[in-house]
Amino acid sequence: MPRARDHVWGVYEAQPLDGVSLRVSEIFASLQGEGPTAGLAATFLRLAYCNLDCSWCDTRYAWDFSSYDLDKETEALGVTPVAERILELGLPRLVITGGEPLIQQRALGRLLEILPVSLDIEVETNGTLVPSPTLLARVDQWNVSPKLSNAGMPRERRIVPSSLAAFRDSQRAYLKLVIAGVDDLSEADALVKELAWPCDRVVLMPEGTTPKQLEERRTWLLAAAEVRSQLYSSRLQVERFGNQRGK
Repeated sequence: MPRARDHVWGVYEAQPLDGVSLRVSEIFASLQGEGPTAGLAATFLRLAYCNLDCSWCDTRYAWDFSSYDLDKETEALGVTPVAERILELGLPRLVITGGEPLIQQRALGRLLEILPVSLDIEVETNGTLVPSPTLLARVDQWNVSPKLSNAGMPRERRIVPSSLAAFRDSQRAYLKLVIAGVDDLSEADALVKELAWPCDRVVLMPEGTTPKQLEERRTWLLAAAEVRSQLYSSRLQVERFGNQRGK
């Protein structure tokens, strides 16, 4: 069986993305667990497919279709039924995540056009794809998480400076960096400097899929964020539910 890395782009290239339907992994209500809006009630729309394959990814079911069944794990839905599900949950915030949601940004733009303007929209992205003008105009907050070398991929796959600059210049984006060990901090510092990203919009977050892992990294990473005048984020969903799906 081919490796997930070989399937990352090929799987969705073989699935027509018609711009009027979305390949959806999950829609559920929870609390935002990460970043500057952590703790706020939100509807989550998890879209399928990703153009990266992070070694520590905890949502492989949304994109690794060499290991998971595409038709069992996801469904193709028109943008109107997706909007109806979101509105039925009745929450004031929508978090769009993945996978990498910007792979489906043409249909995503149509979805956002039919959702009420009063709905706060966050998009979580790896920052490798440039967002369309439609999305840039509508999305209230971008949670941009370019991957460090701890994700196990070459730099040219995970860091796209031109795309990251577009998010930075929107003035609606936070740079969320996943830190697995103390050695990652120097790489994070270099990236923040390279991108000229404002420190008050940089979020350091520990890598971890168990409460124990998060606690082991919390003290030193919190101190590192403070010294840099940056933000620290835990992963509330992991603290509350472990690594359960749909939470």
